[in-house]
Amino acid sequence: MDSLLMAGGACTFGARLCPCFVSLRLPVCSSRRLPHYELVIRCASVGGKKKNSSSSSNKRSQTSSGSGFGTKIAAKPSWDAGVLLRRSEQSYSHLFAEHSKEGEVREFVICVRQNDNKSSAVLDDWLPVAELALVSEIDASVALPAVLHVLCREVAECAAKGAMSLRNIPRNCLEYAYEPAEGFYEFVLGISQLPPQDNNECPYSVLGLPQGAPVSQVRTAYRTLAAKHHPDKHVATNVNNAELEFKRVTRAYDQIKRTGLAKDGTIASYSSLGGTARNGLSNPISINSTNLQDELPKGVQAAVRQLDSEIITRFLARSCARSGAAAVV
Repeated sequence: MDSLLMAGGACTFGARLCPCFVSLRLPVCSSRRLPHYELVIRCASVGGKKKNSSSSSNKRSQTSSGSGFGTKIAAKPSWDAGVLLRRSEQSYSHLFAEHSKEGEVREFVICVRQNDNKSSAVLDDWLPVAELALVSEIDASVALPAVLHVLCREVAECAAKGAMSLRNIPRNCLEYAYEPAEGFYEFVLGISQLPPQDNNECPYSVLGLPQGAPVSQVRTAYRTLAAKHHPDKHVATNVNNAELEFKRVTRAYDQIKRTGLAKDGTIASYSSLGGTARNGLSNPISINSTNLQDELPKGVQAAVRQLDSEIITRFLARSCARSGAAAVV
């Protein structure tokens, strides 16, 4: 105890050397109890000032509520494209239920393509991915560009659900176009759709080629097989078999051509399908994070739903065949 009373030096506090002052309090005690001693050690803080815990907590609270370093930033709302699409698909049905009169709801097909002009672009031609229902007091040519600035997340999700490879394309690298649904189904889908072969034969297999073979190989294979099985080159006893095989080869070639071949034998672009009878495809609409909108224009109701996945797959394969890339769905 004497050594403690005489300690006027230093104590170790928190592995740091600091000056301290030691005092001994001798409290009053009864005769029946042994006196006890209370040792009080006061350590002086660096600089001779005592740290005020209340003031430091006030500073922390001010920091957290202020605008400086350490300020808690309110989290931005997250947009789950899958949830948005499901809501939009429900709204699609409600629009037709609420507007039962013919002509009140107009339908359009929405297409997307990659707009970064890179040689490695996954989607360098238009791909139909969604249907859009529109109820509008203003002209569709005015309403639809504004609508797409609001519903572009849902449209992009339609593309990603139709082909998983498209999910890797950033949304700001997509551009959009629209056309009346009746024109699409009459002039575009009918041109691109292949009628079934007898016995569900693949037209490429009939020509002895792998699925999606280049146009040059298709033409060469057809000419070779057509010459081989032409009825004029066979004797009378084998004419019937040769004629059947010739028609089979010709039908297969016609089916492949109906996917849309240009005059030079290459696969025609999406916009050229349907010829002059089809004239409803809009100009490209570019949308990025700077011009997104959260609300539809006044007097406009709209919703989107995914186009049939088989249609998306068919046009994606056609686009890949046109660009020489492998279709990944």
